[in-house]
Amino acid sequence: MVTVEEITDFVARIVKGEQTQFLVEDLNAVLQGETLRDVIRQAFLNLGVEVEFSGKGLQERGVVIDVDTDRMNELNLKPDTQRFGQTVVKHKQR
Repeated sequence: MVTVEEITDFVARIVKGEQTQFLVEDLNAVLQGETLRDVIRQAFLNLGVEVEFSGKGLQERGVVIDVDTDRMNELNLKPDTQRFGQTVVKHKQR
């Protein structure tokens, strides 16, 4: 199971443009009382990227739906590394 620190690291690499996607095995897994999905969503939001999850089962994906350019600039991140509709989280294929 991944830790909150590992999730934060994966998300930061995606937001910085160093990695394109975060591959997960189970978005319903519970981590510190929240689903992995919610922890990932909050980690992106903390960096100025809003992610929405849609689909079911292995087809579920996390997609960028908004970018807070002010927040990203405040954190010295480049807002153009993320785009609306970009898939940033998906299931690992087994």
